[in-house]
Amino acid sequence: MHEPRNAPLDGRGWAGKGLAGLVLGATLATGLMGVFGLLFHADAQFRTAAAQILRWFPGPVWGVVLALSFLFRSPVRAWTTLGVLNGVVWAAYLLLRGILV
Repeated sequence: MHEPRNAPLDGRGWAGKGLAGLVLGATLATGLMGVFGLLFHADAQFRTAAAQILRWFPGPVWGVVLALSFLFRSPVRAWTTLGVLNGVVWAAYLLLRGILV
């Protein structure tokens, strides 16, 4: 089904969009936490600034991804876009882990 570009946003497909934000938002936030952890050279010491930033990072990111997932035109587009973003983030994590560790 072809959707015009200037079609207004509506409430159809909110369950699929919400599930995409919940599921893929969690994996995206976790992947970003891993990437930033590698870039900050964070360790298991909870009292360091890098560890505190990483500890509190995923919650707000997950919330923002969930909120923004309702702006997609369709659930399929939400799942596809967030899936591709997850692939990019996790590929960057694996690449950085191979280089930095």
